[in-house]
Amino acid sequence: MITTPSWPQLAAPLLNAIALLLALGFHRNRAVMVLAILTCASLALGGFGHVLPVERGMEAARMFAPCLLLGAAAMPERRLRARRNLVLLGLLAIAVWLTLMAPAHIWPGLREAFPLGWLPWNSGTVAAGLVLVGAVFCMVRWIIQRSPMDAALSFVLVVSGIALLPSMQAGASSDLLAVAGAIALFAILLFSYNMAFVDGLAGVPNRRSLDEALTRLSGDYAVAMIDVDHFKAFNDRHGHGAGDRVLKAIAEQLKSTRGGDPYRYGGEEFCLLFTGARARDAAQACEDLRARVAKLRVPVRSVPSGKRSPKAAGAAPAEVKVTISIGLARRANNSGDASDVLKAADRALYKAKAAGRNRVVDK
Repeated sequence: MITTPSWPQLAAPLLNAIALLLALGFHRNRAVMVLAILTCASLALGGFGHVLPVERGMEAARMFAPCLLLGAAAMPERRLRARRNLVLLGLLAIAVWLTLMAPAHIWPGLREAFPLGWLPWNSGTVAAGLVLVGAVFCMVRWIIQRSPMDAALSFVLVVSGIALLPSMQAGASSDLLAVAGAIALFAILLFSYNMAFVDGLAGVPNRRSLDEALTRLSGDYAVAMIDVDHFKAFNDRHGHGAGDRVLKAIAEQLKSTRGGDPYRYGGEEFCLLFTGARARDAAQACEDLRARVAKLRVPVRSVPSGKRSPKAAGAAPAEVKVTISIGLARRANNSGDASDVLKAADRALYKAKAAGRNRVVDK
């Protein structure tokens, strides 16, 4: 029986399509492939509008989507027009064409063949299992590479796998695919926020986020500017990879600073904001931070410039000591704006460096 799609049936394709467009904009091509498949599966569950019986759409979703989703999850991230992605999109187009155009006498044979018709289990069980295997691929990739998008895709695929179980009716499956689309949409919006406001290396808010925070400051507050001592020389001696590890280690110490909100200002410079009552303890918090960093030992492979041989690159890592200099300034007598306090903290930082580094200067 051909039915008119209701709003709940439209929610799934709409949410997945919106997430697909955002993924395209941010070049998250694995997400693009997964969401393209889920959008088509969602449309199939609704019978492609007035075109198909819902029963055939449900069968098509279970027949074709699982193998395509598993392929999309298993493939490495590549540019959208990479050969593998084009092949997958071609297979998706064939699946849509078969769903819409396959004659009635051919459809039972297709239904017996897909997915993996030679297995002795119900097609819905096999479909859900394949999609859950794809979820495992994404979860393992997230564990290894710490990619938040892969973590989100694993949840999207788990929900999609449940939607394809044999006990699910078309309406419930549509609802679950709408949930999957909402998860993907939220993840992509969070990804876009992190791209704009979080430093990818240090894992703390970036300069843009700092500028936004400064415009909202009022009342009592303190600003600390932090610089890694002799960082250029460190990079020249140990390499930029070791320098990145130092910046990450220091960022972790900033995150644990009592009362301070950390930001990466740029290069080897960081910033801490202390607001409200926390500003009164800013000097002690900065001194504690300086002492913690001075105790850090960061593993590096020291390779002198110009002598980077394979043998040297494989040498056992050594541990090096790093220090920081900190300049601290406060808003004085409820006057002056945040940019003036930031400049005062920067001047205090230069005084700390001129006085020998590895110290805190409180303006």
